[in-house]
Amino acid sequence: DVGQGDAALIKCGDAAMLIDAGENDQGTLVQNYIRKQGVKSLDYLIVTHPHSDHVGALYDILKNRSDEIEINRIYYSFAPVSWYEEVSPKDVNMVRNLVEELDKLPEDKLRGDIGKDYKIMVDNLRITAMNDRYQLETDPVNNSSITYMVDTGKKKVLFLGDMSYDGGARLARESGDSLKADIVQMAHHGQNGVGKSVYQSIAPKICLW
Repeated sequence: DVGQGDAALIKCGDAAMLIDAGENDQGTLVQNYIRKQGVKSLDYLIVTHPHSDHVGALYDILKNRSDEIEINRIYYSFAPVSWYEEVSPKDVNMVRNLVEELDKLPEDKLRGDIGKDYKIMVDNLRITAMNDRYQLETDPVNNSSITYMVDTGKKKVLFLGDMSYDGGARLARESGDSLKADIVQMAHHGQNGVGKSVYQSIAPKICLW
């Protein structure tokens, strides 16, 4: 465990979307990478769950670099801060700080009610939320990840966030064959994420570890 971050930049036509945004100290790294890809503003930023290695750089950008890179719309689903205080006190500061920055943004930039079957259209891409936010007793914050299917019309890419074992099993039960994808971003960076049977349900040709 040397510290990891998770962020994926997707470009489609003139649109650009970021799924998660890396660790708190990776704001410069993420921003520089986006710029190197010729992206001046993010049309969409999707958050799977509020762990610092997935939202830390977003917090840094909103607080310290909002004049350097524009984010037009942010999609997420967070429980009340009190829930994180109860189930994972070590994560509360990150959640609270991020929510404070989000609250400063115009309402039309925020979509904080993401749940199962919510769809986002980005040029010719269709992004679908595959689950409601789970609030489980085991590995609660990771299992609260919203998973997303990106459908190009020819290929499907599934982003599992940090979904853990119990959440993954529930996701597979609820989704059935709709979970199948050509490419999967492996849960929890490819370690201690969902179980083998979930990957068998997804049946990907490519795994992003």
